[in-house]
Amino acid sequence: YDGSLYQLAQTVTNRRLSTYENVLTINAAVSNIYRHTYTCTVINVLGRNSKTVLASPLPGVTISSTGAPTAGESFSLTCSVTLEDGGLLTEDLTLQWKAPVDTSMDRNITVVNDTSTETRTSTIHFTPVRTSHGGPYTCRATTTAGMDVSTETLTVKIPPPTLDMSRDPDASMTLHNGDRLTLTCTITLDPAVVDSDVVVTGNLGGPGGRSTTMIASAG
Repeated sequence: YDGSLYQLAQTVTNRRLSTYENVLTINAAVSNIYRHTYTCTVINVLGRNSKTVLASPLPGVTISSTGAPTAGESFSLTCSVTLEDGGLLTEDLTLQWKAPVDTSMDRNITVVNDTSTETRTSTIHFTPVRTSHGGPYTCRATTTAGMDVSTETLTVKIPPPTLDMSRDPDASMTLHNGDRLTLTCTITLDPAVVDSDVVVTGNLGGPGGRSTTMIASAG
């Protein structure tokens, strides 16, 4: 072997048991040039035995999205994997998602893995995205050389609610000073996409109007 690139050292770890350790050091970053299988073979009077490993660059993970979603829209998160120094992706590479929801049980979510090209991807499709889908999404890529992770926090915007104002008694009734009047503001959120409570802030108009805050539930 080339001594400028590789160094081989042998250490006796237990002379009584005839235990030896051979360490091969590659004096360069593991890139596509050094991506090979390396075999260690032991031979004695009883026979021979060998073990083969693959030296591979570490994976690099990035997460991209189709924008900032509003609840009710279709949305995707894509995890892409590359290897340092242009290394080729190997069959031993695995991709795993960690999500704030159970992607296998949510009927609005599908996960598609693409291994047909040199760039491996795993995409989470939301059809549609709901408010409960918000939170951190972590993608982990693992090879024989190690692992890398990337995290993207999904923030789901809430669509404008439908507002309706009514009064009791209704507008056909004439009111006099001192009469009781009830105004009701109805806020409607689509339960198909807004499946968590939201905070609604408004103003009560008229003389001495004041701000008010309430919790609105879908439905």
